[in-house]
Amino acid sequence: MDQKRIIDEFKELVSVEVHSRDERAIADVLKEKLTALGLTVTEDKAGEVLGGNTGNLYAQLPGSTDGEPVLFSAHMDRVGNHGHIVPLVKEEEGKIVSDGTSILAGDDIGGVAAILAMLREVKEKQIPHGPIEVAFSVCEETGVEGSRQYDFSKFRSKSAFVYDASGKAGTIVLAAPSKGRVTIRVHGVTAHAGNEPEKGLNALKVAADLIMQLPDGRLSPVSTANFSIIEAGSATNVVCDLVTITGEQRSRDAKEYQQISADIQAAADRISEKYHTKIEVELHTLYHAFKLAETARPCVLAKEAAEAVGAVAFFKEGGGGMDANHFNEHGIAAVGIGTGNFKCHTSEEYQVIDDLVKCAKQAVEIVKLAAEK
Repeated sequence: MDQKRIIDEFKELVSVEVHSRDERAIADVLKEKLTALGLTVTEDKAGEVLGGNTGNLYAQLPGSTDGEPVLFSAHMDRVGNHGHIVPLVKEEEGKIVSDGTSILAGDDIGGVAAILAMLREVKEKQIPHGPIEVAFSVCEETGVEGSRQYDFSKFRSKSAFVYDASGKAGTIVLAAPSKGRVTIRVHGVTAHAGNEPEKGLNALKVAADLIMQLPDGRLSPVSTANFSIIEAGSATNVVCDLVTITGEQRSRDAKEYQQISADIQAAADRISEKYHTKIEVELHTLYHAFKLAETARPCVLAKEAAEAVGAVAFFKEGGGGMDANHFNEHGIAAVGIGTGNFKCHTSEEYQVIDDLVKCAKQAVEIVKLAAEK
C-alpha cells in the first residue's frame, strides 16, 4: 500500500474548508474520487432536512464474487475550525499535526482516507470482493444528526465498520452510549432592578440553586451528565425572568439513562416548588446505545483483519456516539474502528501515520475475509 499517497490524500482532504452543515466542497471532491474508483455514488436529502447544503453520500462497488456485502462508514464534517487547516508532516515522529492554530481534522479524515486507500488497493490489485458499500455522512459532530437521515433500506450489508474511533489501529469499539440533549428553562419574574427589585424573582438565582442539584460528571462507569451552557438576562437594570440551561446526558445502560432523566426532572420539581416558579425540562434523545458481543460478525472480522496486518486488536466500550449507533438501531451490526487519531477536537490533535496505513490495510483484509466466508 502506497504510504505517500495516503499521506498526500490526507493532507489534501484536511485542507478543504469544511464545517457542519457546509460539507459541500469535500462532498464534491469525494464524489469525484469515488466515481473514478468505479463506485456508483448518490447523495440524499439530509442537508435539506438539517438546514445544510450537503446530503450524505452513499456509494456502491459491485462485487466481483458472491461474497458477503460489507459497509464502510466515516463522516465528512468536523468540529468548529477557522477553515484554513495547515497539515504538517513530522516524519521523524511518524505523525501529522496542524500548524497549532486549529484542529487537524483527522477526525474524521483519517477514516475517509483509510476507506479511499482500501478501495484503491482493491481495484488496483484486483482483489476478489463481495459488494462494498461506502457511507460518508454529514453533521456527525453536531449530534450524529446526518446518519439518522439515511434510508437504511438501501444498505445490503449486515456488518458495518465505522472508521471514526480515536486510538491506535486495532481499536474496535463494540459499545457506545445513548445521548440526550437536555434543555431546562427556568422562569422568574421581571421587575425594575433599582426601583422595585422585591417584586421580581431572579431566574438566575433560581437556576444557580438548580444547577447545584443536577446530576453532573461521572455518574457511574457507564453514565455521565454535563451542563455547560447558560443563557440569561438582557440588561443589568432588569431582574432576570428567564434562564436557559443546556446540557447532555449519556449512558450505555438503558435503565441508568432513564434514571438520569428522572433525577433531572426531580431536581427541577424540587426547585420549582421551593421558589414557586415554573421550570420546564425538555429531553431530546439524539441516538441510542448499542453493545455487541465479541463474537458478533463485525467484531470477528475486524479483529482477524487487524491481527493480519500486525496490529494488536482489542475491544473497548466508547463514551461518545458515532454513526454506528444508528446502524445498530436499524439492524446493521456496526463497530467503531480506530484510525490512529489522538487528541481530536483540539489544536494538539495528531494523526499517527503507521496507524493510518494499518487501518487502511485492515479494511482491505476485512474485504478479503468477507469475500471468503
